[in-house]
Amino acid sequence: MPFIRFRKLKYDDSGKIISGTAAIIDVKYIPGKKKNSSKQSVREKLGKVIEKYSNKKGLFVSPTRGLIIYDSSTDSFSTQLSKSDVKDNVSSQDTVNEIFPDSRIHTVFGDVFLLLEFIKQIGMLKILNESFQDKIFLQRVLVHIVHGILKDGSKITCEDFICKSFLSYFINDIPLSTLRSDTFYFSIMGDDNTKIKFFSEYIRHMKTIYPNFGKACYIDSTPLPNDINSPFNALCSHGLSGASVQMRLVLIIDQETTYPLWFDIIPGNVLDVNTLKSKTKDVEISLGIKIDGFVLDAGYVSRELIQDFTLQKESEPIPEKKYLARMPARSGYPFNLLYNKIKPLLKNAKYMFVRKGSPYFGKAIKQNIFNTDVMCYVYLDEFNAMKGFVKFTTDHSDEYEKLPNYKKTWNMHKNGFFILISNYIKLPSEILDDYFCRVEIEKVFKEEKEYLKLLPLCKWSDTTVRGKIFSDVIEYIIRQRMMDPIRNTPLSMNQLIGKCQSLMCFYDEVNNTIHIDPPNKQVKECYKQFGVEIPRKLDGSEYMRSLLTSQT
Repeated sequence: MPFIRFRKLKYDDSGKIISGTAAIIDVKYIPGKKKNSSKQSVREKLGKVIEKYSNKKGLFVSPTRGLIIYDSSTDSFSTQLSKSDVKDNVSSQDTVNEIFPDSRIHTVFGDVFLLLEFIKQIGMLKILNESFQDKIFLQRVLVHIVHGILKDGSKITCEDFICKSFLSYFINDIPLSTLRSDTFYFSIMGDDNTKIKFFSEYIRHMKTIYPNFGKACYIDSTPLPNDINSPFNALCSHGLSGASVQMRLVLIIDQETTYPLWFDIIPGNVLDVNTLKSKTKDVEISLGIKIDGFVLDAGYVSRELIQDFTLQKESEPIPEKKYLARMPARSGYPFNLLYNKIKPLLKNAKYMFVRKGSPYFGKAIKQNIFNTDVMCYVYLDEFNAMKGFVKFTTDHSDEYEKLPNYKKTWNMHKNGFFILISNYIKLPSEILDDYFCRVEIEKVFKEEKEYLKLLPLCKWSDTTVRGKIFSDVIEYIIRQRMMDPIRNTPLSMNQLIGKCQSLMCFYDEVNNTIHIDPPNKQVKECYKQFGVEIPRKLDGSEYMRSLLTSQT
């Protein structure tokens, strides 16, 4: 049976606890030792002691669970307590004020208010309300989204960021000190039911705007080297960086909008057509999305993939079930054969076209691979081919001179030569446009890894890693939507955040009202881009109700 160990409790003259911490201690009896021999170990820190009801029960501000009551006699925790709940469980109002202090200084208003109003505007607030029914946890979701998007790459903690924002006045049910640790938050976010609920609501909303949302997708994966204890870890390699213990993030992105519609974690050494099938099946079963087309990396190309699709006939429309992928330059694929076929045609203007200012050679060739007819689109990116050729001959001039002529010719082309394969027919220039749209998924991975600091993953559990990635995906969706109004303006995301942070406010705690300072011209222009009005004052209760109520 566990017990509570209270440490360094201090009381004032009235008997109120002013400081002290506690932890849950497990007792394990050791057989074969002296009578009553036992070993004690700390199971969990309970954090700061607010009220001690008895030696077996108390009210604590836990670093991982938030504000809770723990009873060692039943070994049970209460749910997170709100500000109103605490009033019934403490000895004085002063204790409530200490747990939920009121700020009395100027705080930042412009960036957080704009983001929250934009989340309302695009329907994301309704999705969050429907996905997270617990209103106390929904407040945590909102503050983490605000922090994740608006910290703009800085290392400021969630607690410090919210403390300097006007949002600190309204987050009444979460002690801000509990935002120092995000373990509890990411543990809840890592639950599969939470993910399915969110994506179901999100996809339902997106289909009202884009009826074909989810019909054609990009699918790709990226390795996540890490030190955590996960059943998905495996020793594998990625590129030329050597082998390491990795798990793999699989991301499915809608081709029309480039917004994510699903993600999952798989073992790091798995990358095949079965992964493709299983993940699309997950989406179909969990979300009711039937994916008809894929744009894939070369790592997914295999005999099974090619044989699973039928080539479009000349007189028929493009099949609903289609794929486009980069051909791997490995044994079993006619990479060298197709290069030799098109080499005499490389100077023929008939096969040349220009894409975004760069010249390309492109030719479609029907080819049988693994007893299956496919369309091979053979390309030479002349700009990159020449750039690579110049670099090689400059850096390895002696080696180049010793090469036979056919290898010298290959060196002129290899840095720009590639082949795309598919089961549908289009012009080479159109197919290349389809494939290059796939760079959006690479942008997602880059942003997840670099801007949102997805890596390194260490000292976390499998569940919290899933929760972290899920949280990042939500933030990415919102950030991308925020880019739409400013995409054709000189304004960047970090400029938008920086300019709006100059708009400050002051809190009138007597009337529970926020008074907003007059905005400058730059802030007005930023808000105008998003169609959001800048209020002169806000009623605290009304505003909080608007955030925690499902929007129509």
